[in-house]
Amino acid sequence: MSSQRASTHTAKRPRLGERTMLACIGCKQKKLKCDGQSPKCQNCVRTGRDCLVEDPGTGLHRPRDYMKSLEARVAYLEGLLQQVRPEVALDHFGPNEGHDADHSAPPPTGSTSQPMPIMHMPTAFPTLPEQSSFEDMDFSRALRAPSIDADDHHVDMLSSEVALLCLSAAGREPHYFGPSSAVSFSRIVSATMGLASRGGSSQHSHAGRAKGPGSEVPREVPLRLPSPTLRANLSQAYFNNIHPQYPFLHKPTFQIWEESCLKASLEGDLSSVSGVSLFFVLMVYAIGSLVLGQSHYDAAEAYYSMALDHIAAVLDLDSLESIQAILSCAVYSIRSPVGVSLWKVSGMAIRHCIELGYHRSAEKYHRNTDALTKEMSKRCFWVAYDIDRVVAFTLGRPVGIPDDSIDVELPLDMDDENITSGGLMANPRTNPTGPPTLMTGFVHAIKLRRLWTKISDNLYPPSIRRCGNHCGQRATVESLRQELDEWRVNTPDQLDYSVSHPLSVFTSRSWFQLAYDHSILLLYRHYMMALPGSHTPANCNDSTNVNDIEATERALEECAVRAREMCLLYRRVYQSSSVQFTWGSLHILFLGGLTYLYCLWRSKRVRDSIRQADVVTTCMACTTVLIIIAERWNLATSYRDIFETLSQRTITMVCNDGHKPGPTSLPAIGPGPSMDNHVPMSGTSPSGMQDWINDLDPMAIPQESEWLVQQLNLLQGVREF
Repeated sequence: MSSQRASTHTAKRPRLGERTMLACIGCKQKKLKCDGQSPKCQNCVRTGRDCLVEDPGTGLHRPRDYMKSLEARVAYLEGLLQQVRPEVALDHFGPNEGHDADHSAPPPTGSTSQPMPIMHMPTAFPTLPEQSSFEDMDFSRALRAPSIDADDHHVDMLSSEVALLCLSAAGREPHYFGPSSAVSFSRIVSATMGLASRGGSSQHSHAGRAKGPGSEVPREVPLRLPSPTLRANLSQAYFNNIHPQYPFLHKPTFQIWEESCLKASLEGDLSSVSGVSLFFVLMVYAIGSLVLGQSHYDAAEAYYSMALDHIAAVLDLDSLESIQAILSCAVYSIRSPVGVSLWKVSGMAIRHCIELGYHRSAEKYHRNTDALTKEMSKRCFWVAYDIDRVVAFTLGRPVGIPDDSIDVELPLDMDDENITSGGLMANPRTNPTGPPTLMTGFVHAIKLRRLWTKISDNLYPPSIRRCGNHCGQRATVESLRQELDEWRVNTPDQLDYSVSHPLSVFTSRSWFQLAYDHSILLLYRHYMMALPGSHTPANCNDSTNVNDIEATERALEECAVRAREMCLLYRRVYQSSSVQFTWGSLHILFLGGLTYLYCLWRSKRVRDSIRQADVVTTCMACTTVLIIIAERWNLATSYRDIFETLSQRTITMVCNDGHKPGPTSLPAIGPGPSMDNHVPMSGTSPSGMQDWINDLDPMAIPQESEWLVQQLNLLQGVREF
């Protein structure tokens, strides 16, 4: 027995710091003694189940050999990197990390022409059985698994923080950032304002992470439904504030699920309720708790954790409910300070929709389907499409499905109560001047996402185009601007539920104005990213050069107008209501404020056309909202500090620039200017700018964004300015 115990202890992963070896989840649930063997205890080996332990620091469920597997994977990837980029293929246990050389992962040896076989690549998760369900084995575990962060070497501080904000808005996905993401733009801003590069490398630190849903998951809490009053508040919070923007659930069907759960709860036997009913009821309560505010975050993570225990039963159906389950997790991540990767989850939802044919015309290919299923399948696809487009644009990655592969109709503009499996109980809204339904805003928002796809396809290609192609983009830009203007004009006048639904920006006209302003910045940001002082390519004549300079100045003026409007509107919305913040709203606000500052630094014409008082008002508006957000989220403090510092220096620059007072505000520009990407910018940066730039160097930037540079250097290939 003693020898057996000795071998058992030898097989354990060494204890690190204060962490101690825990009994696995399976042994805990069955009240068995766990021998703690790695990678599987004997009980799990005998029963054939996954051997997972609960991380005492985060509450996440992980394999016992999780860290060892990650280290092996890092060493494997370094071996591959050594073959193509030996100058950056550094040992992930560098000399500055305090590790002995003996404990470092050995560098790849042997001929570099013989890569390590892919089949030997280590993994942190067990291999799936051939007949096992992908969703059952992988998805529910992925919902609790954190992202793997890497080290980096050099990046300017602003780009580092913007990149972290981009991936936070997309569920913290630390990989490739493409041309439509704000990372490229932030690096241009850094070049224009002369922000210093950040050197060195350090490990990703979670010390500054704010406590939020998913950070600590209680696993031993018995399943109990909330009180009738709280139950009603949570459901109302979800369907009044979340459902109008993401209408993938059918409210009458949910009420049936909730009633069955309530009946079983009163009888004291929730095990008699189907896993489908329990999952969706708990997820609605979890998301509703997030909507109600920070005081409900602990309850939200408890409901979310309990819901995930039932997700396998829903995913195994491989049906409409499976897509609804995936979208539920995506929306939870959108509303939560921390959550799963939206890139992965939205991709799963899109692929599942494609697998079931929901991207094709429902009237043509699903004519025999009942009205409820047909309508909900359209809603689910377009919700997945909406999230996919936002995440893809934010991260600059390819979309899950191109628009030319989609011919499914938009959802009917009608409320849930009028849609039944037996047919439609009323005619859908078709008159633009008629009273809106809860679907009206969503249908209009989808039209904007389709315009985003056009902007991305035409202005943010994955590969760099030659000047000849850029010179021919003027008509495209003007056409896209015209379509955006038409979309804004066609926003329903009566679309404002802000009084009855005070917790959601989407239910007010303010959301559509913010979305329009943000879209204008996305349209013109592409043309502001040429380095000041760059030369127009030789194949563009002098006349084209002059026109492009003028067009770019007009673009900077227009962006200054829209960015200012965004800052002021955000302050009005978030100071006068109980609307909860999301990473997405922080992302849009911060980049809007950054764009405003950039336009002032870049263009003397913009500086001459704005009063100093307007600059102060705009900067204070953006700073005020960032302060409010930072009071709730610790991770938002760096963005508050960065913008506060940059805005103070910008105000100083504008005041010292000696320009004459301009109009009260920038005049609205008409149809969008035609522009070229390779445009030399007019107006020079003010003298004395470098005097305060050095003051930015000591700014406290969280080290948890420092993994970004390696990913940018290896994958993005953006220019170093």
